[in-house]
Amino acid sequence: MESLSRKLTDYILKKGIIDKCNYEIYLYGFQIFLELSLNILCSIIIAVVLDMKIECFLFFLFFIPLRSYNGGLHMDRYLSCFLLSSTTLTLTLLIVKHFTIGPIFSYFLYAISVFIIIITGPINHPNREVNSEENIRFKTKTKITLALGFVISITFLVLGNHRYLFLEALVYALVSSTLLIGRLKYVQKSKKGVEPHNNK
Repeated sequence: MESLSRKLTDYILKKGIIDKCNYEIYLYGFQIFLELSLNILCSIIIAVVLDMKIECFLFFLFFIPLRSYNGGLHMDRYLSCFLLSSTTLTLTLLIVKHFTIGPIFSYFLYAISVFIIIITGPINHPNREVNSEENIRFKTKTKITLALGFVISITFLVLGNHRYLFLEALVYALVSSTLLIGRLKYVQKSKKGVEPHNNK
């Protein structure tokens, strides 16, 4: 992705569309756009192939806000991140497709995951430190997201849609797991004084 982004940036630079002083900005923008586009395209393909478009939408509806406000585990390379994300989405959807767990187990998993998310709090990535003011804001947004998620889970329960309830519980379990792994990873790095990779 970085190589393709550089070629695109070099092209528009030669055409005189941008100034050289803005080269790095456009390079970063192209890279983010290409990576995001590939992720979206792959997610759509997975959803269509598995015939689980609604479930895929719900997956990201629950996952993206919690991930955005809490951080968690980040891979050092985009390819690793892409493969892990695609695999995680596929496995989660397959589990929901072939196994429907009762609401008691779903709420048990859901409750444990919410507890971990709350006590763990936002995880600082070494390349993106969060100050105290941002930390408070992220915690507030997380609480709002969790509250809305709880209302949605009650709605699923009332409607008797145990499949979607189980999906929500799995997504929360996934987020809480990445938070725990991310905290362990970055705490160990800080103790060893390891220079973090540049993960854009």
